[in-house]
Amino acid sequence: MFRPLALASLAALLALPVAARADGPLDAYLPKSGSIEGHVMTLSVVPEDQAIDRQFRAAVANNMDWFKKAVTGNKPGQPLPYDPRMGITPAQYQQLQHMKADFHPGAPISIKVEHKDGKIAFSSSDPAAAGLATVTFPADEKVAETPFGKLDIFNRIHQDDARAPIGVWTGAEWARVAPSRDDAPAGTPETPSAKIAFGKRDPSGEGVMYYQVAPYEGHKEQSLVVFYKLD
Repeated sequence: MFRPLALASLAALLALPVAARADGPLDAYLPKSGSIEGHVMTLSVVPEDQAIDRQFRAAVANNMDWFKKAVTGNKPGQPLPYDPRMGITPAQYQQLQHMKADFHPGAPISIKVEHKDGKIAFSSSDPAAAGLATVTFPADEKVAETPFGKLDIFNRIHQDDARAPIGVWTGAEWARVAPSRDDAPAGTPETPSAKIAFGKRDPSGEGVMYYQVAPYEGHKEQSLVVFYKLD
């Protein structure tokens, strides 16, 4: 399930001369060293906002066809307009977008950006980044390829709310909204919604990435948020 943008997630230069290609949407948000060195961030949320978030998630899960159309038709970089099918009040939706939440640095993490077979890939010995080992970007950086399908909904992010957990930042996000189970042929394995983003925080200049896979078929949600040094 996708949370509103305010809640809020990898690639590097190709193995070609810089002059031989135009910058892709990821280039400004990746260390030139080819190694992401940072900290895994943990999110703390007050209980009242947690309850609203659970209510929102449950309502959207029961209205996935509507939600899928709303996300794909929404203006890039903007939160969804309020709709009663969100299962919460307009005031609660505003509260959810500006929830009382903060990220706190946890364990250090190192993620190597690699160039393999014309694609951008990632590797890390840290179990927290295990999910990234199956994420790649093709040379044009237009989509992210994952075991759950292509993340081909592309948004530029311009987050100017200093109260949001990540704060003020700019970046790019690739997303996929899972199809409704009612639309899938019988016996088709369930695939989840997923998203990945990279960006730069202001005024610190830190890099930020997040990778989120919604729960599906008995699998828990996967979520990784990393703040790292940009060089």
